Amino acid sequence: MANKKFSQFELKTDQADVDFLVGYTGTENVKIASEKVGNRRGSVYTVTGTLQNMFGGNPGIFGDTVEFGISASPASNSSSVLIIPVDVKLIGISYKWISQTALTGIGASDLYQIKVLPMSNTSGPTTGTGNYDTTIAPIVGLDLTSADNGTFPFKSAVTDIVLSAGSIINVSGIESSGNIPSTDAEVEVVLTFETTSF
Repeated sequence: MANKKFSQFELKTDQADVDFLVGYTGTENVKIASEKVGNRRGSVYTVTGTLQNMFGGNPGIFGDTVEFGISASPASNSSSVLIIPVDVKLIGISYKWISQTALTGIGASDLYQIKVLPMSNTSGPTTGTGNYDTTIAPIVGLDLTSADNGTFPFKSAVTDIVLSAGSIINVSGIESSGNIPSTDAEVEVVLTFETTSF
């Protein structure tokens, strides 16, 4: 039995500051490690953007760039970015081919991948490829290949990309190999974030 009333316990707001939680089962006193209790999940929210003029059409400095809310001008040499306002983890990306006609023109050697490219120099222009970290691997599970010909692809992938408040990211679709014919088709992209600051 504790030697204090519950009202006298010190309040903690960070689970990392608590070693154990105590209670009882029947007449037995028990304790459990705090990380085993509950689901310490932050708020989850989504951001929607659009890939326009697929497979090398404008805008985009790495290929096709997801446009968030507003397109920069002139579109031909611009690159839309997303500014991250709080500490988050990018936990998922999904996209859907929303054009009236099915995807065509991807040959056996063609590969189209989605990349998340954080700015390594947030004070530089968004049009400068040297201002991005290009070493991050493409998102597994989002590739378009010849198997997607004749379909209206829907792809979804779980990610684990940690981003600090003030980060700026570019999300691009890139022809990693081959030469896919350009089209005016569009793809709707949804990014799902989980806040990591409480």
